[in-house]
Amino acid sequence: MADATPSDSMTIANNSTAMANLQQQVQQQLKYIQNQRQQLQDLRDRIGRLEQLLPFLRYRPEIQWLMENKSERMDPTVPIFDPGRADFHLDRYVFAATYCRTLRVADIACGTGYGSEHLKKVGGASRVVGVDICPEAIQYAVTQHGGEGLDFRTAPGEATGLEDASCDVVVSFETIEHVPDDRALLAEFARILAPGGRLVCSTPNLWPLAIAPHHVREYDRQQFVSVLQCHFEVLELWNQNSGTSFEFNRQQPRGIVPTTDVNHSLAECFLAICVRR
Repeated sequence: MADATPSDSMTIANNSTAMANLQQQVQQQLKYIQNQRQQLQDLRDRIGRLEQLLPFLRYRPEIQWLMENKSERMDPTVPIFDPGRADFHLDRYVFAATYCRTLRVADIACGTGYGSEHLKKVGGASRVVGVDICPEAIQYAVTQHGGEGLDFRTAPGEATGLEDASCDVVVSFETIEHVPDDRALLAEFARILAPGGRLVCSTPNLWPLAIAPHHVREYDRQQFVSVLQCHFEVLELWNQNSGTSFEFNRQQPRGIVPTTDVNHSLAECFLAICVRR
């Protein structure tokens, strides 16, 4: 068989280049199609959530307040929030509920009150007092999540007005990074807890203040543990991750797992179980 001529080699090279270009174009088109499919699915999801919301708007006009304040307030029982974020918030209360059965609980910075209701009705707390600084949030909580054994009050977390040693468990999620004086907040938690009482507390893991305008500080693992130790012994520390595409989920699956020296940097938030000193 004769050796390939220069023109044959050029033809082969041109064909290879053309094939590579064609493959690249096909990959780009496939990526575009996948992106369009995802956008369509996102649109279907939004429409589905709006359809679910219509009965709420018709019979529960206070949902309008929630919609106007959804960047600050969460109620995962109302389908206006991203499901991943809603699950992330509710997962904390599911976790905390295991520490509350038959006990007196204070839910500090309770927001819209869905978590307080969960601690009482699912967690089996004997009673739950929900405290929040926002009167509109407390009014919403009373209307939407009130019931027997649930008491909602407007007050700052640093000065709840609750009696000394009146609670067995304090639950406070995503609060400590919002207040000017974190030690004063923890001192109040310690004051209202009975001897041996537990604190279930959470905070984001190094979320930059630039993306969290309502936060006044960031905590890493050591900083969070250190401030808690002013008034509490930290019994357990856990990583919580949402499993969403949020950058600071750090590509982790949804869940709550024990914090270790290996995985602490991957936490989206930290959850601490503490006992009053």
